[in-house]
Amino acid sequence: MRSIKFVFHSMLIGSQALYAQSDSESVVDRMSPTASVMAQTPDSIAVVPSKKILEVPAFQKYDPDTIQLGENDFLVSDSYTAMGQPYVYDALHSFHRRRMDGFGGFLNDKINAGLAEVRNRGFNSDLKKLYIQIDPSTLTVYWTAVVGPSLDGRCYMSVDSRGSAGGGLAAVQKQCPRMHRIHETLVPVKVLEFNDNVLQCYTWDGAKIDSVTHAINIQQHFYKYYDPQIGNGVTLAEVVQKEKDAEMASLMVVSKPAAPAVRYRRYTVKSGDTLSQIAEKYHTTPSKIKAANHLRSYLIRVGQTLKIPN
Repeated sequence: MRSIKFVFHSMLIGSQALYAQSDSESVVDRMSPTASVMAQTPDSIAVVPSKKILEVPAFQKYDPDTIQLGENDFLVSDSYTAMGQPYVYDALHSFHRRRMDGFGGFLNDKINAGLAEVRNRGFNSDLKKLYIQIDPSTLTVYWTAVVGPSLDGRCYMSVDSRGSAGGGLAAVQKQCPRMHRIHETLVPVKVLEFNDNVLQCYTWDGAKIDSVTHAINIQQHFYKYYDPQIGNGVTLAEVVQKEKDAEMASLMVVSKPAAPAVRYRRYTVKSGDTLSQIAEKYHTTPSKIKAANHLRSYLIRVGQTLKIPN
C-alpha cells in the first residue's frame, strides 16, 4: 500500500479541500478574497458582495489507498448524494440521518460497526482519523475513516455528530449537549470540526443554477465516546461478550410485519395550479401532499414535481 503524509490543516487536492481532524478553510475564501460569510439562519448563505460569478473547479477525489495505516488499522469508507432529496443542502450535511425523513449517509452506524470489529479482534477500539470531501457539482459527500486499536489506553465505543447547513457554529453548538446526553455513560472527545463553504450549484429545491455566485456553509462536529469503566473494573472481554449477547437477542426477536409501502403518483405543477386544486383532482388533501413532499408552506411553483399520496 502506498503512503502519503497528510497535513491535518486543510490539505488541498486540486481545488478541493480534504478535511481531517480540525480543518476549517473556506472554498469561497480561496476563490474570492473579497468574500464575506453571513450564516445566521438555515437559509443563509456565504455571500460574495460583488456577486462575482465563481468558477466551480473540477472535483478531484482523494485516493483512500494513499492513507498510511498502523498495524491492525483498517479503513471504513463510503459516499452518499443529496441529489433528488428535499432541501438538498440540509440533506448534504446528513452524515448520519435526518430527523424529518431518515435520509442520510449513516456514517456513524458504519464507523461504529468498524469499532465493534476492532473490539472483536481483541483490541480497545478507536476512530483515529476522518477524511471528508464534498463535490458541489454532484452534491456528493465522500468520507473515509481510519479505525484500529486505541493507542491511548481508552476504548472508544461510539461515534456521533451534529451539524448545520447555513446555521453556522451557534446552530451546531446548540445541538451537541443533547447529543452528549444520549451517550451519558460515555466520555466525549471531539474528532473533527468540519467547516466548508460549498459552492452553491443548485437551489435548495435541487434546481440547477446557471451562474454560481454564492456558497452554503456546511458544518458538522464529530465526537467519539470512550467508556471510562473499561480497564477500571470492567474488562474488554466482558464488553465484547455483552455486545454479542445483545446481538443474538435482537436476532431472536420476532419482527413485526412491515407496514405496506406508501405509493405515490407524480404530478408536475402547471401555471394556475394550486395545492387545493391538485388535492381535489386526486381525491386527497393539501396537508397530505404538503407532508409527502416536505413542503414548508402551501406555496408551489410551476414545473415543480409533486408526490401525490394515494
